[in-house]
Amino acid sequence: MTYETVFEPEEFDTAFDAALANCTELTRDEAARFVEHGHVVVKAAFPKQMADFTCESAWTELQANYGAERTDPETWNSVPTRLDWKPGHVRTQGSGARFLLKTHAPRAFAAQADVIGGAGRLPDDGDSLFWADAAVGNLRVPDGPAWQPPAARQPGWHKDGYHFRHFINSPEQGLLTVPIYTDILPRSGGTFIARDSIAPVARLLAQCPAGVHPDGTQAGYLIPGLIEQCSDFAELTGEAGDVVLVHPYMLHRVSVNASDRPRFIANMPVVLAEPMCFARPPGDAYSLVELAVLRALNVPRFDFTQTRAALRVQPFSFRDEAEAAKQRRLVEREMEEMAGRGIVVPDWGRDFGYMSKTELASSA
Repeated sequence: MTYETVFEPEEFDTAFDAALANCTELTRDEAARFVEHGHVVVKAAFPKQMADFTCESAWTELQANYGAERTDPETWNSVPTRLDWKPGHVRTQGSGARFLLKTHAPRAFAAQADVIGGAGRLPDDGDSLFWADAAVGNLRVPDGPAWQPPAARQPGWHKDGYHFRHFINSPEQGLLTVPIYTDILPRSGGTFIARDSIAPVARLLAQCPAGVHPDGTQAGYLIPGLIEQCSDFAELTGEAGDVVLVHPYMLHRVSVNASDRPRFIANMPVVLAEPMCFARPPGDAYSLVELAVLRALNVPRFDFTQTRAALRVQPFSFRDEAEAAKQRRLVEREMEEMAGRGIVVPDWGRDFGYMSKTELASSA
C-alpha cells in the first residue's frame, strides 16, 4: 500500500507533543517507548497487596480443583492444559472480587488513560474500569518442553480479540493491559511479544475496510504472514505491582516456564467509548495508540471508512456445532478472498498449526 503523503518528522513531533500534553502519569520517555515499541512497563503501578490477593485466590482455586500446591512444583503437573505446546498454562476464575482502578490503583488507571488519549475516551470516564482477581498462570511442568527464545516460527502467535470482527479502529480492544502479580524473571514464563508487529498488522487492517474474522488472528491463517515480517522479539519481565501497557495490535504468545517460580498475570482489554480515529481535526490530539498506528503506516492521517458492521462473533469455545460450521464457512470464504489478494498461509505455517482451527485458543 502506498500513500500520497508521509509522516514527516516535524509533523510527528508536533502530534506526539499534543498527545503527551494529555498525559498525567507517563513520562516523555515512557510515552515514546510505547509509540516506538508498542508497549511500556509502568513500575509499581498498583499495590502489592492486590497482587498478593490475586495470587492467593489463584492458589486456593488450583489446590481445590487439582491438588496443586504452591510450595510443591511436582504437583503442578496435575493442572490440565489445553494444548500440548502450552504445558502449565492455566486460567483461574477468581473469587469474584473486583478492584475499581480509580480507587484501588490510581497510577495504573492514569497510565492507561494516558495511552488511550485520556479518561474521557473510556465509557463513563473510566469510573467503572476494574480488575478482577482472575489470573493467567504459567507453571513449570516436570518433563515439559525446553525453554526456547521467541522466534517467528513457533505456534500460538496471535492478536487478542476473539469475540469481534477486527477493524483498524476497533474500540473493543483499545489497549491490552497486563498487571503482573508475581515477579517474572527471564525464562520464567513471561509472555513473548513481537515488538515490531504493529506495522504489519496496521498495514493489513488498513487494506481491509470490511474487517477480518477473529479466527484468522487467533493463531489463525493470517498470523504466519504477519509474524514472518517481524524480527524484534522480547520476553515480558517485571515485578509484582508493575503493569505492562501493550498496543492492541501486538502479536504475542505464551512461553515455557523453565523455573520453579510460578507466573501469574492478567490479560485485561480496555474498551473504548468510541472507535479509534486516525484523521482527527486540529486541536483533537491523537492517542498514543493511534499515533503508533500512524507512525507504522508512515502517514500523518488516515481516513478510514468501514464497509461492514462491527458485529460480535461468538467465541469458538462457546459455539455449538451449527455455529461452528457457520463461522468456519465465513472464515473459508474470507481465506479465499485473501488468497485472491496474495495473502496465503506460508508452507511453514501449516507445520505449526496456523489454520483457522477452533481448538487454537487465545492465550497470554
